[in-house]
Amino acid sequence: MAKQFRDFESARKFVQSLGLKSVTEWNVYAKSPHKPADIPSNPQKTYKNQWKGMGDWLGTGNVRPKDKQFRDFESAKEFVRKLGLKNFEEWREFYKSPHKPADIPTAPNQVYKKQWKGWGDWLGTGNVRPKDKQFRDFESARKFVQSLGLKNGEEWNVYAKSPLKPADIPSNPQNTYKKQWKGVGDWVGTGRVANLEISKNYLPFKEAREQVRALAKKYNLKNWEDYQNAVKKGLIPKNIPANPRHVYSKKRKRNGKAIP
Repeated sequence: MAKQFRDFESARKFVQSLGLKSVTEWNVYAKSPHKPADIPSNPQKTYKNQWKGMGDWLGTGNVRPKDKQFRDFESAKEFVRKLGLKNFEEWREFYKSPHKPADIPTAPNQVYKKQWKGWGDWLGTGNVRPKDKQFRDFESARKFVQSLGLKNGEEWNVYAKSPLKPADIPSNPQNTYKKQWKGVGDWVGTGRVANLEISKNYLPFKEAREQVRALAKKYNLKNWEDYQNAVKKGLIPKNIPANPRHVYSKKRKRNGKAIP
């Protein structure tokens, strides 16, 4: 025969009269002989339709996050911005303090998922998440950077971290412009092209070897030093690498054996 429990309001009123302060205390009580038979041990299952969490059941005032009533996003953000908090660490100190109103969520990024644009937007510091930033198109950005007269990657890195860099010029252009990226040399305008881009123009190993052997006879190249001198003099075509071992070492192997 199914147990007959008190109605939700009556059962909750009785439980709240016990003065229990936590779920742990409730669990101890629910397993004790002191609990009346018509008070369920698992009220969340018995009163599914009326259940609002253990805080509501025990009368502690704690409310489940999904049952809390928060201010709308714009009103909450306006309140937070007036606090003058500068970063997430200061926000964390505030929401742990007794000064945070109950209708301001501790985790606004979860409560306002659809409107959320980052902590900079929430706090009003002006910082924007990388994915929300609007950058210039690649050609316009590169043209601007090349006008700066930077000479190498180190100078670019210093500039990228300085307050002189416009907000619409990315600090990590290699990530922002993956499809167009050809190296820092191309970005700053020194004329140097990334090794990956250069390697795309090299001849296949067998064709390159055939040409190099012909050049070796033509210019009397007998060893590695002779070959490097020929590279420096411009005797070796650009579609043949200066360091063939690095370029073709992986390509020359098939099934663990070197291709002759």
